[in-house]
Amino acid sequence: MVKQQISAIVKKAWENCRQSGFLPPDIDVNIIIEIPREEANGDYSTNIAFLLAPKVRKSPTDIAKTLIGNMEFHGVCEKVEVAAKGFINFYVRDDMWRAALQEISDQGLDSLVPDVGEGRKVLIEFVSSNPTGPLHIGHGRGAAVGDVLANIMKRAGYNVVKEYYVNDAGKQIDTLGQSTYARWKELTGDAVPLEEHYYQGDYVKDIASLIVESNVAVPAEKAEAIAFMSKFASDFVLDGIKKDLEDFGVLFDNYFRETRLYESGEVEETLATLKDKGYAYEKDGALWFKTSMFEKDEDRVLIKSDGEKTYFASDIAYHKDKFDRRFDTLIDIWGSDHHGYIPRMRASIEALGRGKDSLKVLLIQFVTLIKDGKPVGMSTRAGQFTTLKEVLNEVGRDAARFFFLMRKSDAHLEFDLDLAKKTTNENPVFYIQYAHARIESIFRVAKDEGIDLASVKTARVDLLTEKDEITLIKGILHFFDVIEGSAKSLEPHRITFYLLDLVGRFHSYYNKTRVIVGDRELTMARLLLLATLQQVIKDALALLGVSAPERM
Repeated sequence: MVKQQISAIVKKAWENCRQSGFLPPDIDVNIIIEIPREEANGDYSTNIAFLLAPKVRKSPTDIAKTLIGNMEFHGVCEKVEVAAKGFINFYVRDDMWRAALQEISDQGLDSLVPDVGEGRKVLIEFVSSNPTGPLHIGHGRGAAVGDVLANIMKRAGYNVVKEYYVNDAGKQIDTLGQSTYARWKELTGDAVPLEEHYYQGDYVKDIASLIVESNVAVPAEKAEAIAFMSKFASDFVLDGIKKDLEDFGVLFDNYFRETRLYESGEVEETLATLKDKGYAYEKDGALWFKTSMFEKDEDRVLIKSDGEKTYFASDIAYHKDKFDRRFDTLIDIWGSDHHGYIPRMRASIEALGRGKDSLKVLLIQFVTLIKDGKPVGMSTRAGQFTTLKEVLNEVGRDAARFFFLMRKSDAHLEFDLDLAKKTTNENPVFYIQYAHARIESIFRVAKDEGIDLASVKTARVDLLTEKDEITLIKGILHFFDVIEGSAKSLEPHRITFYLLDLVGRFHSYYNKTRVIVGDRELTMARLLLLATLQQVIKDALALLGVSAPERM
């Protein structure tokens, strides 16, 4: 593909400069080829001269000029220029873009996607909402980010497993049991005080009602009854979470329960390992982890003075379990309010003998739901929140998944319900899906006019000479760059940005150019272009988990 050819040109120039003595033989940098933001700056660009400047003590501009002087273009570029301050900009010949389009048509998209992962094993843990209440829109955003990231990384050659960590132990589960018990007593005519810290949502009443209506046997002793209801309620909530995620198009490979770590003895084993290595110590009757040995963070409690183990203790054991399952990289997707938790987890990873870079953490910023131009309030414990299920019922899976990915995950997101329901080009999902359907309608017209669509692959791509056609081909080719960049940077939102740009190019082309014309060979060439474009749109939407309708 074109980008790989540009990269090869730069590498060859690099070698030529080393052989001539302009660059030292032992010097090395990571060569990055990027697409400039401004079209005037060429099709591809590299900042290699900037990276080399401090190493060889020469100006970036001089380095860039020398590199260009040592390049062998082999007809790939129309021209190569040194831009301001030393960027090297490449202007690719139009026939190279046409040849690339033919290559995609001949070989298919899958064969041309860069194998970035090379089979490396990656565990993506996301959502992992406590089974104490339904998923809200914030969880929905995390679910979309994790699921789409997994799709992208699989496409880029990684061996990906998706996992949900179920916090089914600890105080929040006990609080759910107490909340359910209070509602159950209320329904059975023996009301008890509803404490302020109890879960207040209607779903707790529904669980208590289910226990009553189903004549579920509840232990007579209060402590045992609360323990029973903790398990019953959390299992019920988890089943609802699984159903909501399934409706959202998110299917996990594993649901890993926290209680498993305690039952198997992994928590105790992990704590013993930390003690043996000298990374845990006792103070004031509690057991502490030496976070400060690895990160600029204070030491953290593993076991409280009353003997209760903290979530941190089980989290370390959980991550040890992940590595024991031979994953090369762990990706955790957390809410932005867990930002302070990152240093201690990285420290624990190092203490376990792994490089801290083997743990990647993505933070999901908050979502504000906008309805009728006004934000909708949300508080999980008070039961005042909009559930993911409610959003899905109102706007559907396609719009929900796309809208959750319209901004970078660590940026605040406003989810406009009214916009998501519109069936106009104002709605970005409709705008993209309509492009796919519009191309399909062109194929139907072509078929009605007796054109054999199966023979489109043999069309003459050299007839695609319009500027908008070359622009469209470039957009198609960027698909592979976006997959590679998204996988490496862990930024699934790049797909939505890419689709909006690509479809914008298509609509511009369609509004100015007739596809089916009197010249049959030109018509076939344009149909080949649109067939490839439609496949890219469909594949990119599939990565997002969004449908590609043929009629709208």
